[in-house]
Amino acid sequence: MTLTAVKDTRSHRTRDSLIRAAERLFAEQGVDGVSINTITRAAGQANRNAVQYHFGNKNGLLQAIFDKHGPALAERRAELADQMLADGVATPQLVATAIVQPLIEKLDDSDGGEAYIHISAELIATNTLGYDLADKHSLQLARETKIAKLAAQELTELPPEIAQQRILLMNVLGFHGVSDHARVRKNTGFNPLIRDTDFMASNLIDSMAAILEAPPSQHSLDILAKRRQTTQHGDPSCA
Repeated sequence: MTLTAVKDTRSHRTRDSLIRAAERLFAEQGVDGVSINTITRAAGQANRNAVQYHFGNKNGLLQAIFDKHGPALAERRAELADQMLADGVATPQLVATAIVQPLIEKLDDSDGGEAYIHISAELIATNTLGYDLADKHSLQLARETKIAKLAAQELTELPPEIAQQRILLMNVLGFHGVSDHARVRKNTGFNPLIRDTDFMASNLIDSMAAILEAPPSQHSLDILAKRRQTTQHGDPSCA
């Protein structure tokens, strides 16, 4: 092995150890609760600038975590969608299953899978995951166009503002539901049924399908009409 190859291998190992340490610490303590120095020490790195060298900053390290897990997750969702389309599964159940099932499978991924779910659940609440496409400060995710298009098709009869918020709610519900369950199922003090992953996943899928299928209430439509009218008159407080 050449000297260059040795250096590349060592660099790759260092990078991987930093990612694994960050996954564990972010999941346990929250992203804001962990410093770069803490990650460096946990990864067994003597060089305090290791994170900066490999990732630039904490956001770069987070991006590396999502680059590690995101593509395979998107691929699995597309695969499930193709299978269910071929089987004639109704669109609401198809979309919900394609969102939830790969997240459930991530819980058994020993290479940071559960940590990825916890980190995502934390960041999705602040839009750090980039579901608002106009947010230039968000992390860049692989867009799951097949699932997004199927969901959008199911919501075409809804006002666009309601449809957009429902898709956001489904993402929040998916990550938070699976993240919470990952912790609940380890607590033997809970009812065994509550800790049952198959039961939880099925119930979560049903809940998501209902989000797609439910008609908006008149109350929601009235609020939307008022907000649209206010926005047209230029009131920034309700825009």
